[in-house]
Amino acid sequence: MKRTLEQIMQLQELNQRLEQLRRDRDALAIDVRNQQRVCDEKQRRAEQARRQQVEAAKRADRTQLDIQQAESEIARLNVQLNSMRTQKEYDALQHTVLSHRADIKKWEDEGLTALQAADDLHQDCTRMEQEVEAAQTELEQVRLRVAEDERELVRQIEQLEAEVAELRKEIPPGPLAAYDRLRGHARSQPLAAVHNRVCQGCHTRITKQTENLLMRGHEIVYCHSCGRMLMLDS
Repeated sequence: MKRTLEQIMQLQELNQRLEQLRRDRDALAIDVRNQQRVCDEKQRRAEQARRQQVEAAKRADRTQLDIQQAESEIARLNVQLNSMRTQKEYDALQHTVLSHRADIKKWEDEGLTALQAADDLHQDCTRMEQEVEAAQTELEQVRLRVAEDERELVRQIEQLEAEVAELRKEIPPGPLAAYDRLRGHARSQPLAAVHNRVCQGCHTRITKQTENLLMRGHEIVYCHSCGRMLMLDS
């Protein structure tokens, strides 16, 4: 039984290494997804800045058109001012001219603000497009690295799976079935060593009777606390 337990311990260690390699392989895909999210976010921000730049340029164009229309209206009103017959009519037209001039001043300020915003956004777009390109380059490098790492992990996994298959052939059916049953209960360590009468799986002290059964080595002995298979720590 001692030899069988040693084989089961070896099998357990191989399975633990396999589980870690599979987790490492799964983590590689996470690296790619994370970098893809970085690229997508930078692309989204760059597109948003481009839309804002276009809107700022449109606002500047609209204010320029409004200014031109107001100036044309002022020119027309100035012609009419010379033909006014009463002071009341003259004052009314003059008030309208002043109102248009106030609008022009407001639109000039808005136009300058919009032009400055468009210029700033143009610089932001240039910078963001460079960041997008750098992120895409990094993504491609991550994909290449992940592909290489994955090939190596797959090679190691296949090698360990072959070792596990060979080792399982050497273990008697009864103990092997007990090991598989415990593993099926989501337990990564079905077998635990006993050191100084303490189960190293749950750190519970075993009874003297359990220790005697282990020392005889005629049967599989289980921890009364965690249910793991036990073997004496040599």
